[in-house]
Amino acid sequence: MEQITLAAKPRTAIGTKSVKRLREEGKVPGIVYGHAFGEAVAIVIEAKDLRAALSHGAHSVINLEIDGRSATPVLLHERQLDPITKHLLHVDLHAVDLNEEVETMVRVVAIGTAAGVKEGGILDIVAREVTVAALPGSIPDHIEVDVRDLNITDAIHIRELPVIEGVRYVDEPDDVVIAVLPPSKVEEVAPVAAVGEPVVAEPELIGKKPAEEPEA
Repeated sequence: MEQITLAAKPRTAIGTKSVKRLREEGKVPGIVYGHAFGEAVAIVIEAKDLRAALSHGAHSVINLEIDGRSATPVLLHERQLDPITKHLLHVDLHAVDLNEEVETMVRVVAIGTAAGVKEGGILDIVAREVTVAALPGSIPDHIEVDVRDLNITDAIHIRELPVIEGVRYVDEPDDVVIAVLPPSKVEEVAPVAAVGEPVVAEPELIGKKPAEEPEA
């Protein structure tokens, strides 16, 4: 397992103004928690160092070195991005025991073009992420699923996902992950009369009673 080290400092300044100032200085606020860590600690990390650490994969184990504490293995639990610039705004880091299994969400990636799609079907990735359980160092960055043999109405379930050594799937075996749907039906649109053409009123149904006037 590749060793990724990231330095951080305890963060005492809180509040919107303080956090904004940190970001302007090229830093990212965050928090570390987990039973393997003890009480949650607010931290601040250099943005460039954090980006470099996360470039190894969303599920890479990071050795977090906080001033005054020994290195702690952590996993990225959640990150907040600016919707426009995509800059990191905040990170949640989960301290883990390398010898203890953890559960996490892993991205699903469809590989190839389904046979049913070539016939006009629609590939539907029902579950873009699935829950797996594994030791921290065995969590895959993503799960590749070959969809080339899928015909229209075919589906791939949790039980049919690829076997990965040291990884087990937590979701229900019958849950659908990817399916090929039939082509969408074209909705019939009522014809519109051309300009100048008379619009023929629909004939009144025989025996249909006229609507009663409301009582005063």
